[in-house]
Amino acid sequence: MAIDKKIPSPQEIKNTPIKFTPQEVEEINQLRKDISDTTYSFGQLHITKIKIEGQEQQLLKELDSLEKKEIELAKSLSSKYGKGSLNLENGEFTPTS
Repeated sequence: MAIDKKIPSPQEIKNTPIKFTPQEVEEINQLRKDISDTTYSFGQLHITKIKIEGQEQQLLKELDSLEKKEIELAKSLSSKYGKGSLNLENGEFTPTS
């Protein structure tokens, strides 16, 4: 009784493709999807961060402009009425010496 089947060499065994189980393939696919979703979320977060930083810069400019207007108004009123205090509820100005 001769054996017709040749015993594979270690090189042949090493190069023989191995099929993953459906569960292993699903785990790999799920991991790749999770990585892709997380990467996408990081991108969205970065875009949102850029927009917020832009809004922050605009608000800082607006605040700076308003502070300059406040200083100019205070100078104008001070030169017109002198130093004192203003009651905003009734609009009365009380000069100080």
